[in-house]
Amino acid sequence: MVAASLALVAALFSASAVFAQGCALCYTDAAATGPQTQAALRHGILVLMIPPMFIFAGLFLLLYRRRNLHRESFEDLPVSLHASPRNTSGIILHLN
Repeated sequence: MVAASLALVAALFSASAVFAQGCALCYTDAAATGPQTQAALRHGILVLMIPPMFIFAGLFLLLYRRRNLHRESFEDLPVSLHASPRNTSGIILHLN
């Protein structure tokens, strides 16, 4: 399993598209510009990476905080409301 994961990561990072050189037109166009424009392109790439990173971090934080919500709310119920083989109507739907 570990070897397969390492092979997958190595394959992803060895691809030419990872280094943003897959599009010849984009590469030659960026190479033909001056050093200020090249620096602006590099900064633009970094700026465009920030919102997806915050979205991913926010979703991860939300999932981490709510990971035990269902189990905790189910444990807080009185024993008479817990679902049992005899009581199939004891299933509770939480919409929060």
